[in-house]
Parts: sequence; structure tokens; C-alpha cells
Amino acid sequence: SFEENTAQLLKEAIEELGGRRLAGLILDLRNNPGGLLTAAVQTSSLFLQPGLKIVTLRGRNVPEKTEVVPSIAEPYDFKLAILVNAKSASASEIVSGAMQDHDRATILGEASFGKGLVQSVFPLSENTGLALTTALYYTPSGRSIQKPLDVAKFELAGATANPNAKLSFQTDKGRTVAGGGGIQPDFTVYPAPMNRFRAVLDASGSFTNFATEYLRDNKVTQDFELTPGILDRFRVFLAERRIQPSVAQWTAESDFISTRLLTEIFNQAFGVEKGDEVEARRDPVIQKAVEILGS
Repeated sequence: SFEENTAQLLKEAIEELGGRRLAGLILDLRNNPGGLLTAAVQTSSLFLQPGLKIVTLRGRNVPEKTEVVPSIAEPYDFKLAILVNAKSASASEIVSGAMQDHDRATILGEASFGKGLVQSVFPLSENTGLALTTALYYTPSGRSIQKPLDVAKFELAGATANPNAKLSFQTDKGRTVAGGGGIQPDFTVYPAPMNRFRAVLDASGSFTNFATEYLRDNKVTQDFELTPGILDRFRVFLAERRIQPSVAQWTAESDFISTRLLTEIFNQAFGVEKGDEVEARRDPVIQKAVEILGS
């Protein structure tokens, strides 16, 4: 999420990876629910030139306010890709929207959640309060981040017209981007699909339990690779727990099984970060981002 120290932590991570020597960076905002506006502004300022708009707050009874990149900003200029999905909201959408409108990053994944409301809390009696929508957030090109609301809520937000009525906007370089709420990706890429067999393997804890058992008897190094013998042992492990896929199922899911099993072994042996490296190799959204950054 976007918290008080998010931008600083992100900058430290970038510097650890190589800083300005990086050829490109993938910023994964999938499932990121957002957080502080200040954190979104500070994060955007790591990549955008001073003076550029980041987001505008607009409502009927509140002063319009536009957040811009500070004049002292020293942004990175390497290639950037940002990943979003239906659970990317609020501050995540502010950042990805600003990057898209200024042609600073390629946005990949699925359409974001569409949470661009500004709410003010008014205290009432008996320790209660009223959260009232008073404004909406708009990207630099003028897109409302908020997905369609009913007319009454638009009026409460101070919109003189439906902010989602216009469906086409222009980036700095004249590219067309879609309005209508949320951030529409430049490239729509869906995650690997889930099926019944995969769901059973995950829900049963088979990968976790087998990895625990395997590591109890074996030491692994960071260049460890799965062998056919280990996969056969895992298949027996499943059979003993009455999970018996057909030959066709096993063959069709061999890549998924190998990746998930290696991920879990690395999670337990070296930590989640090492396991994430394995998982990223089969993530279609990440792989598409790598392809685009390398083009």
C-alpha cells in the first residue's frame, strides 16, 4: 500500500538494483489498494519531470487543487512498466494514470478498480460521523479515476456534468487513452487461468507440505533445480492423499506444477523474495512487460 515512507523505500530499492544504470523497471501495483495521496505524489515524482501535473482534486464546494512534481525533483529516466489489475485502486491509480498520461510508462494487466473519491468526515452526535463525497480525482489528461456513480453522488462530489461521459482523452504525445473510470492498460494481459486441478493443489496445501517434507531430508542451494525423480516423488505424495490426476492432466499442468513446487521450496529455504523470482518467470503479465521494456 502507499504509506508515509513508500516513496523512500522504493527509491532505496531502485538504488539497490542499480539506480540510474537500470535499463528498465517493472513496478507491480497489482492488488495494491492505495493509501496516502502524499505517497502517490512522492512516488510519481521519482519518475516525472518537475512541474508536470500528477493529479487534480475537483469538487463543487472545495477549492480545486492540482498536485505537481516539485521543482527539486531529480527523476529517474529509465524505461518503466506498471502492472495493474482490478484490485489496484486509489493511489495506485493516481500513479499509473499520471505515468500513462505523460507517456512515461507502459501500463499492462487489467483495468484498475476505479476509486477516485475524495471524502470529508463530518462529526455528528454520540461519537458518530458522516463521510460525505466532496470531490473527485482526475488524471493530468482530465480523466476521472472514479468509475461511474449515480447522479446523486456526482452532485455530492460537485460535478457539474457526468465526469465519465467523455470516453476518449489524449496523452502528452497525442496517444488516445480511455476514460470512463479506472485506468485502462495499454496492453491487456490476463494472469494464468485457474482450473479445478490447480485449485485442488493450492487449497490442499500440497506444495507447501511437500516442500516442508523434502527440506527436512535434503539441503538445497540457490541453483537447485527440480529433477524428474523429485516430480515422481511429488506425484506419489499426491496419490497418498487421494489426489490422482490423469496422465493427460499431469502432462498439461507439468509447467505449473514444477514452477509452484520450486517456488515453495525456495520460499521455505531462502525466503519469499527468492520464491517470487521463480514465480515471475511464469507470470504472463511480467513476461509481457519484460518483452516491451526490451523492445
